[in-house]
Amino acid sequence: MKKILSFMMIIAIMFCMLSPVLAADEYSFDLQYTGNIVKNVEKDAVVLLTGVGGTLHTSVQIKVEITGPATPKILATDTTGVEHDIAQTGYWGPVSGFAVQGDFVNKTPIKATFVEEGNYSIKLSLIDLANANAVITTKTFDLQVYEDTVLENNVVDNTVVENNMIEELPKTGTSIWEYVAYVAILTVVLWAFGMYLNKRKFA
Repeated sequence: MKKILSFMMIIAIMFCMLSPVLAADEYSFDLQYTGNIVKNVEKDAVVLLTGVGGTLHTSVQIKVEITGPATPKILATDTTGVEHDIAQTGYWGPVSGFAVQGDFVNKTPIKATFVEEGNYSIKLSLIDLANANAVITTKTFDLQVYEDTVLENNVVDNTVVENNMIEELPKTGTSIWEYVAYVAILTVVLWAFGMYLNKRKFA
């Protein structure tokens, strides 16, 4: 009898240890965007929550934790058209939570603006409000935000910036040195013409 009880206890402990792993396999996060993230430039991205044969959870939220040089602005719009800064609120979803189960892909478009360059980490956790905020699954995304100091092939303040080399725009019209050359040439021509007339006069 003792052997049976010991065996059952081992099975129970193993189940408790494996249940978070199984839940993590059932639900997962992803973050999709293109190009570099630049300081003070709004970046469009999509947060995906995917379920694969997910166990029913009647009341969940997405917890948002951000570490980095400064707190960014991350805007998401709910089904009623209201915009929320989830970097400030620290979560995404109704106050009472929402249900997840089975196979699905929830896509949430976001607009992120970082006011300081540097390294950031965004941790997304699916928490079960009905089970003392137990973490169902979590994932951390490491991001690099760049300083916007390089302009390519743009005209700014009458200079052309190209391949990180600044060159003056070509000037149009006649310069003062061209006028000096014209006057010198005209003077020489008039002097030569005058000499020619003097020779004919005294010939």
